Amino acid sequence: MNQRIGIIMLLVTVVAILAAVGCGSSATAMPQVPPLPTGKPIKGNPPPVEPFPVEVAAPIEDASVVPSSDVVGDYVLNIISGLPNSCAEFNEYGLEQEGNAFVVSVNNLVPHPSLEMACTEQYSMHEGQISIGSGLVAGETYTVIVNDHLTISFNAMDAVGLDMVEQESPVETVEVSETDGGYTLSVISRLPKGSSCSRFSGYTINNRFLDRIEVSVSHREVLADNVPCTRDLPVVITEIPLGTAFEDGTPYTVVVNGVETNFPSEELAMVSVPAPIESAKLVTPESSDGVYSIDITSGLRSGCAEFNNVEVSRNGNEFVVDVANLVPNPNEPIACTTIYGYHDNKSALGSGLTAGEAYTVVINGKLTLLFTVPQSDGQAMVEKKSPIQSVMLDETDDGYQLIVVSGLPLGSACSKFNGYEINRRFFDRVEVTVTHLVIEAQNVPCTTDYPTVQSVISLGDVFETGRTYTVSVNGEETSFIAR
Repeated sequence: MNQRIGIIMLLVTVVAILAAVGCGSSATAMPQVPPLPTGKPIKGNPPPVEPFPVEVAAPIEDASVVPSSDVVGDYVLNIISGLPNSCAEFNEYGLEQEGNAFVVSVNNLVPHPSLEMACTEQYSMHEGQISIGSGLVAGETYTVIVNDHLTISFNAMDAVGLDMVEQESPVETVEVSETDGGYTLSVISRLPKGSSCSRFSGYTINNRFLDRIEVSVSHREVLADNVPCTRDLPVVITEIPLGTAFEDGTPYTVVVNGVETNFPSEELAMVSVPAPIESAKLVTPESSDGVYSIDITSGLRSGCAEFNNVEVSRNGNEFVVDVANLVPNPNEPIACTTIYGYHDNKSALGSGLTAGEAYTVVINGKLTLLFTVPQSDGQAMVEKKSPIQSVMLDETDDGYQLIVVSGLPLGSACSKFNGYEINRRFFDRVEVTVTHLVIEAQNVPCTTDYPTVQSVISLGDVFETGRTYTVSVNGEETSFIAR
């Protein structure tokens, strides 16, 4: 019994010793300290910065220059620009002036390309105005270039121009030629109310289309109907640079006031043909030994026709004049614009003609002029229109001819037949002028006879079947229907 108690006490003592050793070891050990952080505490990512919208050139739909109501006031440029979709918005205009040129920029704001935004395909417009300055010099030509594509040319007006309205000009010819600076458009237009009531205004060019260029040539004309205007129809030749931004091998179309032409044009096989003669007029020299010449206006029947040359030959008292055009080979089907143009040419007939002799000028075998060289007998003579006694029209194998009987009112001693001229410049009207020479002095005795002169005048065969034509001989008119 005592032995068991001793063993138990021994075990308790051993356990107590081991517990004391464990406690002592714990008291002398270094405390375990957690490691310090190596960076700043993370508090979360900053919000993303949204990219700013970007500026882009706006598509230009239309632009026009409006002068002020005052000569020294501001000229205003009206601009209609496009907004291609619902995400685009108008931003601003920019204006720079270099001499007589105004460079205008029109910008839109669109979302940054990095943003994937869904935009409705809704094309809308923005209309606005920008002042391009005041105090422009009257009569000077100014140019406005909008976004490097649309160009406007206009003339600064004076006080007279303020009573005029702008109209599209009638266009006669349109031609595109290749130059060192690209392509140049040549436009021939007219001022329909004459030089006193109409004046050239300028042009607008719009090449926003891919393969089509639209040009508007305009003039300003008096609006009132009771204003007397000159009857001339001045020609305006406008050279418009088209630039170089064209792809090789791509056909382009230019439209000028509705008249179309294409470029670049392929080289056409051209042939020489007689030109239609619109009018011919003899030009007499100031001195008796001077050179006689003839002014000829010939026709260009289409946009493909071009003037070639004039040849003059002489056989005795007859001059033969041949006027030729170049046209595409009729065996090649070429589409040409139906624009009728004109070409003016002055050709010399020669000098040393015999005084008192009558000479004939035959042009292209159809139109004929007749003139008499005045005698240098000391009596100064002046040209007068002859009185017409009768006009008869005949149809021949070569077309139509006139038989005109005119008189010499001062008798054979003081008046001499001079000749006639034909003008076919008008579409359905032929004007013939028959003249004679009379002594200018009043105290010269003249014979009392009244000679008559019969002239056979060829009109040619350039007449449209079924159309009515009027022939005027010194104001005496007769009409016929071409067959």
